[in-house]
Amino acid sequence: MLRFIKKQFRIYLYISYLYLGTIWIFINVWIFTNNLVYSIPYNFGDNLQINEAANLLYRYGYMDDYSKTHNNNHMNNDHGNPIPPDQNPYESKFLSPDKLSLTNPPKEFNNAIRKFQIQYNLPITGKLDKATKNLLISPRCGNPDQPIKSKQSSTLLSKLRFGNTIHFNQNYSFTVQNANNNHNNNQNERRLLKRQKRYLIGDEKMKWTKKQLTWQIQSYPSHSLSRVRAHAVFQHTFNLWSRVVNLDFMEEKDYYKPADIVIQFGAGKHGDSIPFDGAGGVLAHAYYPTPDNVYSFSGDAHFDDDEIWNDGPHKTHRNLISVAAHELGHSLGLGHSSVPTAIMYPYYTRTWEKVKLDPDDIAGIQQIYGAAKPGKFIPPEPSLPDIPPPPPVTTEAPKRENVFDFCNISVDAIIKIRNLELYVFKGEWQWRVTWSKTVTTWITYQFRDGPAKITYYWPALPKYVDYINAGIERHDAAIYIFRDKKFWLLLDNMRMKPGFPSDGLPLTDLGLPSHLERVDSVFLWGENQAIYIFAGKYYWRLDEYSGPFGKVISSPDYPRLIKDTWQGVPVPTQAAFTGLNDETLFFEGTNYYVFDNIAMHTRPGYPKQASLGILGCMK
Repeated sequence: MLRFIKKQFRIYLYISYLYLGTIWIFINVWIFTNNLVYSIPYNFGDNLQINEAANLLYRYGYMDDYSKTHNNNHMNNDHGNPIPPDQNPYESKFLSPDKLSLTNPPKEFNNAIRKFQIQYNLPITGKLDKATKNLLISPRCGNPDQPIKSKQSSTLLSKLRFGNTIHFNQNYSFTVQNANNNHNNNQNERRLLKRQKRYLIGDEKMKWTKKQLTWQIQSYPSHSLSRVRAHAVFQHTFNLWSRVVNLDFMEEKDYYKPADIVIQFGAGKHGDSIPFDGAGGVLAHAYYPTPDNVYSFSGDAHFDDDEIWNDGPHKTHRNLISVAAHELGHSLGLGHSSVPTAIMYPYYTRTWEKVKLDPDDIAGIQQIYGAAKPGKFIPPEPSLPDIPPPPPVTTEAPKRENVFDFCNISVDAIIKIRNLELYVFKGEWQWRVTWSKTVTTWITYQFRDGPAKITYYWPALPKYVDYINAGIERHDAAIYIFRDKKFWLLLDNMRMKPGFPSDGLPLTDLGLPSHLERVDSVFLWGENQAIYIFAGKYYWRLDEYSGPFGKVISSPDYPRLIKDTWQGVPVPTQAAFTGLNDETLFFEGTNYYVFDNIAMHTRPGYPKQASLGILGCMK
């Protein structure tokens, strides 16, 4: 009898083990399948080649450009259009086998792999193993993870091995002890993840200096989420951040009023110099805020319109709430986090839970701006599906293609405003072009808005000013506007300089000759920060602090012939401005020249087509 009972007990025990084992397998398979990144087969990373991995590591900030690192004689002689139409600044030069050995990759590549593995708590092998491949090719945010200098990047591993402290913008520091072997190295490198602050402040200077920010959706998903549902998503995500941080967000409903944070959906080349890569891969990218400048394009967020967006969890669609909350974190100044549960974790994973901020996200944003005040107002969120449509804008935005062909155009004047934005003028029209800072690098020119009538942008000017010849912002931020034989001096587009007559003053009040019919161009030269006026074949230097409104220098040396000093510059010029790297650009017809301040001559290879990027062409 006892033997029978023991036998029955063993049978029940085996059945229990089998039952529990089945449950365990089912639970783990369910968890695994429900946390796979969208659209990425588990073994898809097996096809990732070393040169492709190097491109991704470069794009996300873990690796310098190998072609630049290993060619000290490499010189970039392309001083052409600041926005080359086929160049992606996040794309490295690893595309051909002779650039990177597939069997013997350089040390920089292995170091980059180790940094990536450390960042995401992967096995630290320094090799492109399966786990590393699978994460590298997963859909994610397009902003880089590593805003550290290339010099720091190339020496990270050596510093780890000798117990140095490495500081990442003073918010990302750690120390490891001396290591005598590889086993200890791996232990120390793993310990790194426990000691560091996971959140990363993008740049201490790149933050908003005001507490009330405006936002605006300028374009919506074209083939997935409806406008009303997309609008509700962004109201919800702004509220997520507003509840924890000492910032207030208000939607700007007037198309022509600039918003601090502009939201756009676009596919491929979508108006900046960082094109999207189609469905999968990069889902979105955003720009850090720029300090003390309400005109900046920075702070904006772009979303890939090739993705299928949804306003909640879905097996195949992207959850816009999750991605938008992440990108808006960048718009407020946060970098990427290594905490997988944080909104600022760069890789996109499916979750069936309600999107919420992680304590890591909250700690990071409150370090920048402080905690939300108790009882602050949070804008109401409409309940789906009964969402009222967004209120209409007060003025219908003109369609760009119905005004000009921006890719084949000459202009009358260009004014650089606040060192971050260009006001471009053609006849009675004006539009705005900007350049902005991404997470780690300055990028090139992007169309912002317009065109609109000059009288709309400049209500301080008389209504009859329906075109201008030239203009410039002074060092004190006052703005000169030139039209025929008159000029105006404004505090900004809304106000005239105190004491300046609204009907303008004659050019002779600046000390220019009475026979002068018009000013052709005016610019601030980067070499001496002086303002120069070009008219006909002559030029003058302007002393902006002389007299009540400025005067040209009275000297036997002026006026001078343009051709004697500014060699190669077209005479007369149509427009000019000094842009990135203190380079002065001169415009003639649909072409432009770049002036070499050292050689005092236009650069070789010019003129070139002016429209791409600089003047608003989006091809």
